[in-house]
Amino acid sequence: MSQLVVIIEDDLGLARMMQTVINRIPGFYCENIFSNPIPFLTREYPVDIVLLDVSMPGMSGLAAIEPILDKYPEAAIVMNTVRDDDETIFEALKKGAEGYVVKHDSDVSLQEVLTTISTGGAFMTPLIAKKVLDNFKTKKSSALETLTEREQKIAEDIVEGWSYRLIAENTGVSINTVRKYIKRIYRKLNINSKAELFKLSKR
Repeated sequence: MSQLVVIIEDDLGLARMMQTVINRIPGFYCENIFSNPIPFLTREYPVDIVLLDVSMPGMSGLAAIEPILDKYPEAAIVMNTVRDDDETIFEALKKGAEGYVVKHDSDVSLQEVLTTISTGGAFMTPLIAKKVLDNFKTKKSSALETLTEREQKIAEDIVEGWSYRLIAENTGVSINTVRKYIKRIYRKLNINSKAELFKLSKR
């Protein structure tokens, strides 16, 4: 069954182009495009992944993240924007976005983004991932420093957007073991999600 993608983007030409590309990718389908989040939030739409712009009339993408996740808690939000300033990036991740793509990065394909998100990863373009990882390394809280070396490495991999499968392959353990580590990390840090880990990594 295809993953259902919704595009919220005020550049209609760009939105239609992305829709065409998405509908050519096996396993993904996009029917609905919105020029801002308000009409999307006023009715019920089937959705697995939301591609969300930041700067839009009526309601910004940042303001829409939490209402979207309240209404569709199983959906994954990927910011798709020209904004690459630290404040916007970290605000989006703190609010619960699972991906951040800069529109002018020509090296990133929609297929790569959607496939990563649909398999449990948190996709970010390389520049964004580096900003997040650098922040994670230089501004760790005392809570993060209570983790073991292995737990810290896995936490960093999660922040960088690695999937459970990739973490397992690179640490030489099973996916179930990775899940156990992540549960232990969340318990030690008193958090419940990747979004909260992103937020903690910014402190």
